[in-house]
Amino acid sequence: MKLIRSLAYGVILGAAAVLLHNAYQPWGLAFSLLGTGVGIWLIGRAWGLRRYKFFAALTWFVVILRAGTLGIGNELLVMGNTTGNALVVGGLVTLIVAVSAKV
Repeated sequence: MKLIRSLAYGVILGAAAVLLHNAYQPWGLAFSLLGTGVGIWLIGRAWGLRRYKFFAALTWFVVILRAGTLGIGNELLVMGNTTGNALVVGGLVTLIVAVSAKV
């Protein structure tokens, strides 16, 4: 059950980051990265194991990658501009730090 909840939290954090990163630049990007890091860290604090943080981070990254590819109607949620690239690279660094942080 904790695994399913951590996957769901990863989807929620990823969707929030996608929707927030391009709003109110540069504050939206900063808040999305900060929220991602704190959210993943809190998952580890709540359940005490690093594997749940890893699965949530993996799900977050899958959501970001899916939002960065073209959809059926050629929509693109994470564009290849400075903010979108900063979300992908900064998010990856944030996930590595949050998952590797002590529980």
